[in-house]
Amino acid sequence: MAHAPEAEISIDAELVRALLADQHPDLAQLRIGARMDGWDNAMFRLGPSLAVRLPRRAVGAEISVTELDWLPRMRRDWTFPAPVPTRIGLPGRGYPWRWSVVPWLQGRPAFEEPLTVAGARDLGAALAQVHRPAPADAPVNPYRSGTLAEVAERCDVRLRTLEETGDLSSPDAELLRRCFQAGADTPEPRRTWAHLDLHGANVLTRDGRLAGIVDWGDAAAADPATDLGQACVLVGSAHSDALLEAYGTAEGTLRVGAGSDGRRRVRARAVAYAVTLATFVEEPYRGAGLRAVAELAEECRSPTG
Repeated sequence: MAHAPEAEISIDAELVRALLADQHPDLAQLRIGARMDGWDNAMFRLGPSLAVRLPRRAVGAEISVTELDWLPRMRRDWTFPAPVPTRIGLPGRGYPWRWSVVPWLQGRPAFEEPLTVAGARDLGAALAQVHRPAPADAPVNPYRSGTLAEVAERCDVRLRTLEETGDLSSPDAELLRRCFQAGADTPEPRRTWAHLDLHGANVLTRDGRLAGIVDWGDAAAADPATDLGQACVLVGSAHSDALLEAYGTAEGTLRVGAGSDGRRRVRARAVAYAVTLATFVEEPYRGAGLRAVAELAEECRSPTG
């Protein structure tokens, strides 16, 4: 998979200061701190407790609709931290898209400080809160809201790629195909709200516990097993059972008990997500994907797999 794309527009601290002065002058005197760039957005620290988030590509502006317009409605009863916008900015000073001021969440990316078993339970309980029925007009992510049947071809292409690069043996690739198909053969559940991008840069931790879930631009109505599969890849096989047990205890929408259709769907989604990460160029995504692929192959090899 390609490296992170180049920004389509120049964004710097001077532009951020000017936008704040024009539209939110009460914030304009706060110190603008470090800049962080993701695939679609740039973010600048603002004072001790805020950040300014600006799309750096047109696609980022398109998906920011979810964060700006839907996230405040989605998170009404959530008990875990999420960067819900406190201010929304409009185009100006040559900058063409809407932007936002959000709370700065304290924590470290889970890629750097992984969740402990207690943190995995936190994440499972948090996802149970996220997975509420989505309204009829909720956004649908054209790439991530697909059914398992729609994901199957992409998954198989990536499995073949890993075989060709020597990162996955053919017997293990076949095991993963069978596990994926076992999930794909189950009935599609009702779609709920879902985050859909739960890698280790978007889950924050503090002392091993969940400190927040960020980057909601891809969130949409989708199969809740998509989030759970991604979350199981994130926490690894050592903690995935604890995560799913906590999800069930918190009355998550999908039934994920051992041997259930829901559990098979979660594993299928985990396979699809692991092989996606494993074909990235960048670390730590690739390494996380390869580790998950190896763990999932071992799970599928077991008598209960």
